[in-house]
Amino acid sequence: MYNLLTKIIVNSVIITGELFNLIKQKIIFLIDFYVFVCKNNPLLLDYYDDKEVKEVKEGGILGFPVIKEEKFEDKYLEKFKLFPNDFVFNELELTEEKTEYEKLKSMIEINRTICINEIKNKLVKIKEIEENSDISNDRDKKFTENINNFGINKLLKYFDLQEEYDDDPDYIDFEELYTDLIKAKNLLNTELNDIEKNTVTDNEFKEMTRKKIINKKLDNFIDNYVLENTPMGNIYMRYNNSKGSFEYFSNNTIPYRYLEPVGRKYVMTYWCKPIFVDTKEELKRSEIKYNEDLKKKEEKEKEEEEKRISSNNPKIILAKMKSYNKDTKNATSIRPMKNRSSNNVLPSQIKATLQNINQTSEKKFIKENSNRYTWEGRLTDFCPLKKVNKNVVNKNLAMTYADFKKIQQEQQNKK
Repeated sequence: MYNLLTKIIVNSVIITGELFNLIKQKIIFLIDFYVFVCKNNPLLLDYYDDKEVKEVKEGGILGFPVIKEEKFEDKYLEKFKLFPNDFVFNELELTEEKTEYEKLKSMIEINRTICINEIKNKLVKIKEIEENSDISNDRDKKFTENINNFGINKLLKYFDLQEEYDDDPDYIDFEELYTDLIKAKNLLNTELNDIEKNTVTDNEFKEMTRKKIINKKLDNFIDNYVLENTPMGNIYMRYNNSKGSFEYFSNNTIPYRYLEPVGRKYVMTYWCKPIFVDTKEELKRSEIKYNEDLKKKEEKEKEEEEKRISSNNPKIILAKMKSYNKDTKNATSIRPMKNRSSNNVLPSQIKATLQNINQTSEKKFIKENSNRYTWEGRLTDFCPLKKVNKNVVNKNLAMTYADFKKIQQEQQNKK
């Protein structure tokens, strides 16, 4: 667009008087409109420079700036940084979220109540066995030494061992069963306390509901596409939520650095920036984590060194002496090979080209997260139209022969 405006201005220089002033006013109006569009449309392919626009409007229209060249890797980058990092929901999705919130809250509360009641019922049964089974409290005797028939039947019923007891009564060890019962009682009390203490807050309900709505929204993105012209050719891109990957169609192999701008365009087009991983921000986080881990490691090594120095254990000193003697012996026992120079084993020109593998000139950070891109085929394989399920549109097509005969029989009965 800047190039077009430049041609208009250059050609309008020969015009003077009122016509020239009129054209100048129209061009300035066009510039203002262009700036407004740039500010309010994050997907605009072009961009502007505030300083250059100011110079043109104040200093005259001659020398109007030409569009700047930018790398394709940086396309949409500035707009992406300013773009809100959140999802946008329509009225239908917001209404569904409220309904889902009430449904989820009710379901969780019901399940929580059911779990508490089940645990309390089991504890009541255990208490009944303890109080009415003549269980011995004397530590010198077994718990079930004087157990009555009520206790025997209740223990067998609680652990579902009645059939085994009928087949072979000696197979059942009631002392072991009662010990397991006490263990089960303790576990149930612990579980009950955890459930009663750990209640789900209203914010947690809202967060769970929002995640569910977002996941459902992302499932529909499989039908949302963007088209972009990259230096390697045209590309169609969509997002597959089940794979957690951006899928694309192209006739050529597209490098990762060209896929990133298309991914930025996609998330800005469909207002889903949170699914996109900002590589630079991820590298910053990796660097911070690396420095923190390095600092902890250095502090730990320093503490171990201080402990080693402060200790006066003669065994440590003796170990040092042995290690020193061993190193000296190994160093003096090495003999130079024949027909080899003792100073330079490799020629100087080869040594100069070798890199020192024990030293690295720069830190390398590993990104914990990154965007994933999957090639789905050539452009001829791309088909945005979905096949219509005729069974859903026309229910008669999904009718079985038995259903057909049933309808005919009903019609005959009416006659």
